[in-house]
Amino acid sequence: MGKNVNTAQKPDKRIAILEATLELIAEQGFHNTPTSQIAEKAEIGVGTIYRYFQDKDDLIHKLFEYVIEKENEDVLREYNPKAPFRERYLYLCARMIQFAARHPKESSFLEQYFHSPYGLSRRREDVFKQDQHKPKKPPLAILFDAAIAQQVIKDLPPYVLGALTFGPIFELIRDINAGIVSYDTEMIARAVEACWDAIKR
Repeated sequence: MGKNVNTAQKPDKRIAILEATLELIAEQGFHNTPTSQIAEKAEIGVGTIYRYFQDKDDLIHKLFEYVIEKENEDVLREYNPKAPFRERYLYLCARMIQFAARHPKESSFLEQYFHSPYGLSRRREDVFKQDQHKPKKPPLAILFDAAIAQQVIKDLPPYVLGALTFGPIFELIRDINAGIVSYDTEMIARAVEACWDAIKR
């Protein structure tokens, strides 16, 4: 009689590695998080990491994609792609702030990534491009393209529109997570409205 193995309870090693890396980088930063520590936290051997990722750089880039996918799944709940541009923009930005407030580890990682050589190698504008790693453009990028075509927002490169949107949002998220300002729905709505005012025609 063979062993009855409960595979349903067996953790996904790749996800375990990603989650361990996320937690450690959020607390310690990229350079203070060696693969040996990631392996220990994920309860695997160091060699196992390299069965799923080419090297630490590849792991960090894949973690970025993992976090972005998780954020998009959360942000897109109840999103109406047929709503007016302004309404869609305000909804997406407010949801991103809500996600960051509820997920400080993910928020910390994204901020570090975008302001590190990892983010520079990819460039912020790559988030708005369709490539082999992203079968679909992010909804905000789709909104920007359509809104520019219909002359609803300023005709600026995606990375400029992204900077005008995400710069203030990242600052607000940082202050909320640091406890400098309290999470206030009305204040967030006004801040997002100001971002819209910066890009609209």
